[in-house]
Amino acid sequence: MKKVFIGLFLLWNCALYAADDFPPPFTAQYRVYVDGLPVGKGTRTLSIRQDGQLQFESVAKTTGLVSLFKKIRIEERTVFTQKDGKIRPVEYSYRQTGSKDRFSSVFFDWLQGVAKNTFKGKTKAIPLEEGTLDKLLYQVVVMQELKQGKRQLEYKIANKGKISIYIPTLLGKVRIETGMGELETLKYQRVSTSNKKRRTTLWCAPSLHYLPVQVEHVEANGDVFSMVLQSVEGLN
Repeated sequence: MKKVFIGLFLLWNCALYAADDFPPPFTAQYRVYVDGLPVGKGTRTLSIRQDGQLQFESVAKTTGLVSLFKKIRIEERTVFTQKDGKIRPVEYSYRQTGSKDRFSSVFFDWLQGVAKNTFKGKTKAIPLEEGTLDKLLYQVVVMQELKQGKRQLEYKIANKGKISIYIPTLLGKVRIETGMGELETLKYQRVSTSNKKRRTTLWCAPSLHYLPVQVEHVEANGDVFSMVLQSVEGLN
């Protein structure tokens, strides 16, 4: 009976994902670079929790010789729900340990219509608007909307005590080299509205449910952080 129940549960979830082009659970392995030099590895995982909520987690850490001199681990996680085609974040957290310790979080109270954002040791309340996401969850929603055929993207993100508008701009089709060979991608870039020197670029592969197979972030000081896909389970 237990096996039958689990089988029906998985079939129901597969039907749910197929109905609205939401990506199925997956685990993707990445190589991490700083200014073009390999420094570590990363993992991104979309999963179903025991309570029925969904979780998307990104973990990156230095490895090898680099970790002997600069040991850094960054964990970013979002827990969210999906019902009637509506995606709502429940909780977001960011934690960096190593040479610098940083932590921030956002708790979403949809009944009260407010999100409590903790960063730099302070907590601020953000009035919630329908459709608000967090800064990790929007990358999963990008996969969904590109699969649906959308190309003009815009998201409301709860971050740093306010609602920010993220507008990834399509820069065209680009073939890039990954650990899985050369892949065709749609290249999107988002430029920070507060500092034009800061930008995040996503290369999303149609053959892998528009998974970002390369993610690059450029800081205001010119430092470049990137992740390049090495392998994936659940999407191919």
